[in-house]
Amino acid sequence: MVVAVTIMSLHISVYSSSISFVSLLVVATFIIIATVILYSNSPAFGQTNSGNGTQLWVDRENNVKVQFTYLPQTPIIDTPTQLKFNIQNSQTGTPLRNLVARVVIVTNSSGQERSFKFTNITAPNGSFSVNYLFPDTGVYQVIPRIYSKDASILASFKVLVPIQPFGVINTNNINPLILPAGLVGIVGAIVVVSFLIMMRKRKKIKKV
Repeated sequence: MVVAVTIMSLHISVYSSSISFVSLLVVATFIIIATVILYSNSPAFGQTNSGNGTQLWVDRENNVKVQFTYLPQTPIIDTPTQLKFNIQNSQTGTPLRNLVARVVIVTNSSGQERSFKFTNITAPNGSFSVNYLFPDTGVYQVIPRIYSKDASILASFKVLVPIQPFGVINTNNINPLILPAGLVGIVGAIVVVSFLIMMRKRKKIKKV
């Protein structure tokens, strides 16, 4: 009687293990599919929407507005950050053409003022960009001087470079398929271990 109950309990245990294994397999499959869809439909780590975080400077005297964005929106030290400028007529919204510009980047993050200059930048269609490697955390002032045939426009914007966490990784250079592939590997290992446990339990039942 005791042996029969034991065998029945083992059968129930194996049956439960089988259900758990199937459930785990279904969940793992769902996670894998969801992760692959997520990464295939979204931009690589470290990329942001250029419409977000736009700063605006309006020169009412010359009827000019300067739009400024930077990508990524959370700059990483010693990693290129793209500084983008778009110059338009503030009343009509049409881009100003045949511009020449220079950009000065100023910071006082280390207790002493430092600056870097980009010069002789041409913007035939009213927009231009430069890439800059922020050397340290802090608040940086970005000062573009834009020259047209009719006016000289001076603007000022701010960029915050936050404190970098220890061991920060530049995700812009990481293949976005690495993360879902790693997840697939982890889930696969869990499934294999669960399957081996179930097979061991089955062998014990046969011995009994």
